[in-house]
Amino acid sequence: MMTADIGGSDFERLNAPLLRHFTVLVTELGGDLPALLREVGIPPHSFSECSGVLTYTQAIRLLDIASRRVKCRDLGMRLALRQCGGAGFGTLGNVMRNSKTFGDALRSASEHCRAHSRAARVWLSSDTEHSTTFAGHELLLSDTANRAQLIEQILLIGHLEALEMTGGFSRARRVHFRHEPVSSPALYRRNFGCDVLFGEPADGITFSSEDLSHHVINQDAYVYRDMIRHLEENFPKRGLPVDAEVRGLVLRSLAMGDSSSDSVAQALNLNPRTLRRRLRHEGLSFQELKDEIRCELTRYYLERTDLEFREISERLGFAEQSIFSRSCRRWFGKSPTEFKSALCPRDEPVRKGQAKCG
Repeated sequence: MMTADIGGSDFERLNAPLLRHFTVLVTELGGDLPALLREVGIPPHSFSECSGVLTYTQAIRLLDIASRRVKCRDLGMRLALRQCGGAGFGTLGNVMRNSKTFGDALRSASEHCRAHSRAARVWLSSDTEHSTTFAGHELLLSDTANRAQLIEQILLIGHLEALEMTGGFSRARRVHFRHEPVSSPALYRRNFGCDVLFGEPADGITFSSEDLSHHVINQDAYVYRDMIRHLEENFPKRGLPVDAEVRGLVLRSLAMGDSSSDSVAQALNLNPRTLRRRLRHEGLSFQELKDEIRCELTRYYLERTDLEFREISERLGFAEQSIFSRSCRRWFGKSPTEFKSALCPRDEPVRKGQAKCG
């Protein structure tokens, strides 16, 4: 049982064995597991990959650091392939596997995502014109710029689970990542079997309406009812911290044009003054939170990608590139050019774009 500090509350707790098989995989790749755990702040003697008491932040950092130490750019996807499906989703995975249709499984994931972690959210958005549904995955945490390995793992698990649950009938039709590619285009195409887009406003998978209509094979209505009862007893609905709600909406809307406090308040069904009051109660302001998110994303884009400054500025919703440059000086004491110049060279530049299939 792991006893390391998980941050004072259970908001970040990861209630599923998402790192199942991590120990064996890292060891096979020549990694020093105890050293990796110490680097993340986890006592090696107390680590258990299936204990379900890691935090999301710890899992993100562990996968990111391990991928760099063992020089394995696709570590997250390798872990997903090793896990082969949704057992890493724990109780929520069992609910999904016993839903009537794949669409019902996705709705269960969205409605009961707290059984996976309160720090994550699955949301669904339908496009009736193109007969598709986007299943988005958000992390409602600060400083998740290094989340690429974990997000790639989670979305590949989602694709593999769709195939497995429906006997191969449902699958990802398009995959969207907010981050830039960390592996080769051919590897993404091979793993997902569809177009993979990068630098997107949200992380998630696009499914067709037909995908959602396929029945889940070997589902059991009695098991489903039992698992729902277990979930509701052990993971009751609780309100999220308002800063987490705001963070998710700002991350989603920055590159889409309107990330104002009024639009975020409307999305939360709150009066703008009520939103400001709730943030003040947590010792925050909307502008401070938005500024923090922009700072985190800027550091990621400057450290991990070769995006042009103009494009970074646009993705962060700045009206002018000069405002972005001034913000960099305020955050880091350096201009974007000076920040980039001070970095150690990467092994290989990360290229923007997409992995086309076919």
